Amino acid sequence: MVYISIEAQQQRAVLETRASVLIPRLISQGEDRARLALVAGGALLLGGDSVEIEVRVGEGCTLEIEDVGGTVAYDADGIESSWSVSIALATNAKLIWHALPMVVANGSNVNRSTRVSLAQGAAAMLRETIVLGRHGEIGGRIHQRTDVSYVGRPMLVEDLRLAGGEGVPGVIGSNRVLDSCLILGERAEAPNALQFELVGSMARYIGMQTHTSNMDEIWATWSNEVFARV
Repeated sequence: MVYISIEAQQQRAVLETRASVLIPRLISQGEDRARLALVAGGALLLGGDSVEIEVRVGEGCTLEIEDVGGTVAYDADGIESSWSVSIALATNAKLIWHALPMVVANGSNVNRSTRVSLAQGAAAMLRETIVLGRHGEIGGRIHQRTDVSYVGRPMLVEDLRLAGGEGVPGVIGSNRVLDSCLILGERAEAPNALQFELVGSMARYIGMQTHTSNMDEIWATWSNEVFARV
């Protein structure tokens, strides 16, 4: 399991990390904040791999995570692999995680889950991108589930089952790319953004190519205009 935890202290945040198939690398650290990079320790994902990531952000702390290189789920002849992320934010904690794309290659079979729990006053920004297939491929299978709660109440529950060449009408159709920006614990505006009943927003691009997505611009806007003030 990959484990990342930050707690505030008088002069410097106490940061605890444990590496596995992903290695957390410290970029900067302050009294109540830290910035980390996640570096792959080998090829990911192979058939049968199980990646678990646990993130804990203590009261009043801010944690920023960035990926170094995207993830490819390789051809595994249908053997399942899993990618599980669990995030818990304490009161007034902040998390920014700009994840790079996960590419679901032909023959892969991925079970991916993201669980986020926010306490009162906590906020998070998350970027998630799924690409069905590498260049010239139709892509494998992915089951992606997202569960977000705010102060114990459900904010977002989404369950998607996608497969290259088997586009789901009304969800992704014949497209290959599902690119999402989530802001939780705060609201943000963007064209066609979904506003949750609880405090949160989601912007999403569905298309054929990652380079035609407008999520980079939305992420930059939300970072500069929204998250900078929380």
